Amino acid sequence: MLNIILVSKHLRAPKKFNLHDRRTVLVFGGVVVALLAMVFTMGMAASRAVGGLQLSHLQQRVAEQDRQLAEIKAENQRDMNAMALRLAELQAQANRLNALGIRLTRDSKLAGGEFDFEKTPGAGGAEDAEDVSAADLKSNLKQVQAEFESSSQQLSVLESMLFEQELELKSQPTTRPTDSYVTSDFGYRMHPVLGGRAHHNGIDFEANVGDPVRSAGNGLVKFAGWKTGFGNVVEIDHQNGYVTVYAHNSAFTVKEGDVVRAGQVVAKAGSTGRSTGPHVHFEVHKDGRPINPRAFLDKSRG
Repeated sequence: MLNIILVSKHLRAPKKFNLHDRRTVLVFGGVVVALLAMVFTMGMAASRAVGGLQLSHLQQRVAEQDRQLAEIKAENQRDMNAMALRLAELQAQANRLNALGIRLTRDSKLAGGEFDFEKTPGAGGAEDAEDVSAADLKSNLKQVQAEFESSSQQLSVLESMLFEQELELKSQPTTRPTDSYVTSDFGYRMHPVLGGRAHHNGIDFEANVGDPVRSAGNGLVKFAGWKTGFGNVVEIDHQNGYVTVYAHNSAFTVKEGDVVRAGQVVAKAGSTGRSTGPHVHFEVHKDGRPINPRAFLDKSRG
């Protein structure tokens, strides 16, 4: 006979269960099954709880990784935007340098080839290429920008020098006062009015009354009025030791103190003063001494 005896302080007397009793076996089996079910249910609940904690932890890690990736992406985008802005600035500088180079080449009358700013230079190489890092790209952009700034400064200096040179050249009396031909040269000749031998301090151009008389260079009108022998005369100071004289005019188009440019009309041709007929008398003085204007006329032809 198999018996189970339960002893507890909560029981008044020990309980004895006979396992050969069918009713007892059913009750005992039901209790065991209930206990097993409860243990299984608690295990499943614990398993679900542990699984939930693991899932929550994984979700937090994924969310943190997503946040970090978003920050990296945003930072990379900021870097790309900054490099795009730098590239736009460099492109603007390149366009300005090309335009300046083209103008300086044209104004300086330089040939093409080496100074052809409108042509993209060729390049090549047999070496293998590798991926470039963002740091290398930034460094190269910074170096290119520094080179552009240096070139821009150099071209600006060159532009200023060429501009000053152009002003200096235009201040020299290299523009013909009239388009007609020379009728009397610089030097000794027989005086056309007084007779005898005399030194002709300028050259004479054929002209009709009223023909335009132009300034031979940039300068300041130092005199516009009547002088014995010259009649109506204009004198222009070119501010570099040169003074030009235009005599026998019929009328003035400028007055004393006017600033004139090379080729500007300063008078109308005539035959005032000591003259046998309408013509343009033209003189060039250097530091107060008359010199032959022919050298300047040759320059103007060149």
